[in-house]
Amino acid sequence: MKTKSLFGGLIILLIGLILLANNFGFLSWRVWGELWRLWPLILIAIGLDLLFRGTSFSFLRILPPLLIIGGVCFMVYLSETGKEMLWFERRSTETIILTQPLPSTVKKVAIEIDFGEGTLKVESNSIQELARGKFIISKGIKPWMKYREKKEEGFLEIGSYFSYPGSRENSWEIKLNNTIPLSLKIDTGASDNSLDLSSLRITELELNAGASKNRIKLGKESSLNVKISGGASTTEIFIPRSMGVRIETDMALATHNFDTLNFEKKGDIYLSKNYWRADKRVDLDLDIGVSTIKIKLY
Repeated sequence: MKTKSLFGGLIILLIGLILLANNFGFLSWRVWGELWRLWPLILIAIGLDLLFRGTSFSFLRILPPLLIIGGVCFMVYLSETGKEMLWFERRSTETIILTQPLPSTVKKVAIEIDFGEGTLKVESNSIQELARGKFIISKGIKPWMKYREKKEEGFLEIGSYFSYPGSRENSWEIKLNNTIPLSLKIDTGASDNSLDLSSLRITELELNAGASKNRIKLGKESSLNVKISGGASTTEIFIPRSMGVRIETDMALATHNFDTLNFEKKGDIYLSKNYWRADKRVDLDLDIGVSTIKIKLY
């Protein structure tokens, strides 16, 4: 077998096994943040292969694949046991609170959250503030909120200046105002996301997620458009039974439970029986890869 083919097959096999373990709950999605640290190992393996190629030590070309397997297994072990190698930098954590007052001049607000790895929680807030964020982070990461207005519409951005892949402490809890219409865009990496939007006046939701676990609870305060895109993920979406539901899918290797919902199916579109007569509706646009997605009515 050619070493190039062995490398390619090995990487695909490892990715598939880890994703399978993620989907069945044997491994947390956080493991992808730890595996990111191993990217220099690929260069080392390629270098070793080039070094031994065409020499009397060509039998040692088995070492690069074994090196990658050992490195992946070791990082998975560290991630799941919570242990750290002694020579890894240990970062202390801090808690930072940021708030954005609710302006009296705006009629709607667009909010963008740029989140990397860790745990993200979004829920409803009191009427006094537009947003309040509690950030538990490794020291050296500086979260921020940036706000601007244009013609009675507000724009709020939430993010951080630095992000350390593999950092064990990166937890954001963001509370949003529930009295004003909001459009929400969230970009995440390897993360565990809990979005309780049931009490918010969300009109649009866009979630771009990487290797993540997502729990999204929608409310019946207003009709809304939801677009979810990303790669390997597990997503649960909770929708009130009184809402009309339209699902449009482009899911290559995803698994779902749409056929159990008693919806009408036309091509890649699923339609609830009450869609046209419901007072409030949700339109779901799903563009995801190797993922599991479930719709639950409550």
